[in-house]
Amino acid sequence: MSHEPKPRESATERLARETNTPIEKVTQIYESASAELHRTARIKTYVDVLAIHRTRVALTSGPESRS
Repeated sequence: MSHEPKPRESATERLARETNTPIEKVTQIYESASAELHRTARIKTYVDVLAIHRTRVALTSGPESRS
């Protein structure tokens, strides 16, 4: 019996699922946040974590989430 590991869900896929938001919109917000952070960060170690955080905040506190 073969037990193949499930493919890992990406952070953007998980965020799209958790917020019930199309993956395209989540990816667009994430890429924008990531690009801004890469331009301005002196230390790049946590840029991806911060970009996901900014994306989550944008999705959960934006005007669309309040309707």
